[in-house]
Amino acid sequence: MAEKVRESAAEKKADAEERDNDKDLKYTDDQIKKAVDLINDQGYVTKKDIPEMDDDDWSKGFAAKIDDVFKDSDKDPYIYYEKFDYAGGEIDTIIWNMDVIKTRDDALKKLAEVLNKKIVR
Repeated sequence: MAEKVRESAAEKKADAEERDNDKDLKYTDDQIKKAVDLINDQGYVTKKDIPEMDDDDWSKGFAAKIDDVFKDSDKDPYIYYEKFDYAGGEIDTIIWNMDVIKTRDDALKKLAEVLNKKIVR
């Protein structure tokens, strides 16, 4: 069975404070299937693949939907959701399989590569 989507306690608290609870977040079967297929094929999904992932609240719920699909399958990936800061104050998200992309730092680098972002350390 797939693991729950993980995020830090500090991130949960910060997100709760900034979340727009009035949003009507919707996810189509096609979006979910595409993301699951991409995670199976390349190990991750970003806003480059699913443009709606530009919205953090939407992405967080989307990660949970993806995780639900894996829970109901015979695969057992460790699905992780994270948002990262890049140069210029840009924040982007990635949903990935930790069996493929092993660390948060690797996910940071992969997202920077895919979206052509500059990492700030």
